[in-house]
Amino acid sequence: MAEPDTRVLIRTTRVDADALTLARRLQTASGCSTALVADARSGAVDSVDPDVIALSSAACQPLQLFCPPDFAWRCGDYGYYLARRRYPATQRFWLIETDVAIYGGEAADLFAFFAARARDVDLLAAQLRPADGSWYWTQFARGRDVQPFRCLFPITRLSVRAIDAALARRVAQGRWPQRRWLWPNDEALIATTLMNGEFVCRDFNDFGTTFYSDDSFFFGAPLQGERLQLDAQGPRLVHPVLFGDAHREKLAKLAQPEAPISAFERLRRSLATKLNACSRW
Repeated sequence: MAEPDTRVLIRTTRVDADALTLARRLQTASGCSTALVADARSGAVDSVDPDVIALSSAACQPLQLFCPPDFAWRCGDYGYYLARRRYPATQRFWLIETDVAIYGGEAADLFAFFAARARDVDLLAAQLRPADGSWYWTQFARGRDVQPFRCLFPITRLSVRAIDAALARRVAQGRWPQRRWLWPNDEALIATTLMNGEFVCRDFNDFGTTFYSDDSFFFGAPLQGERLQLDAQGPRLVHPVLFGDAHREKLAKLAQPEAPISAFERLRRSLATKLNACSRW
């Protein structure tokens, strides 16, 4: 079922043959136009191509978005805002990362399922739930007038109404130093903003069909695509899935020790958490 008012965005670190092939495959499966949202920090991005959106601090500046050094990784929602400006007639957008795989059925069946049942939903996401203290980003989603919520961001779909509200929240929070000190990631900002507002938010599994499990869709060490076996009836979302050199490089990167947090940074985070908990989201 084609949706002419819907577009599929592919979030990628580079514009290469693999990303372009994925874009073509998803366009065929969804019946929707596609575009790449490419991290411009990794090299030149063709800004002339109307279906390649460069994710850079320069591109975000006209939208008044605060861009911390790691924003291209931390803030996948920025791709939604840039796409909203690039394609003003589009009414809803999918955002899919390149390490998401669909197993056990045709990708077209997944897109058709939600086109038929969820056109009026503002947010579709996996693991959409209240955030507790065990989640790293919960402290970034504090506010006296909200309950923190979380989701996973490798594949989401937002309405333009939701995108506009999230952008307004980003811009407003960027005016406050304590919010900049604890700048929310995409999952915390989107889920907390929309779940505490007048928006229709649904998990992919809320429609009577299981599209993922916490064992096959998670944030962590990637699954090796060549060895992945999944016994499923109908399409299933799997993440993260990498192949060949990409899988080996990701494992090596994850094995590197993280830089320790300084005493000053810990103090600043603690102060920001307390200030944010007493202020409006």
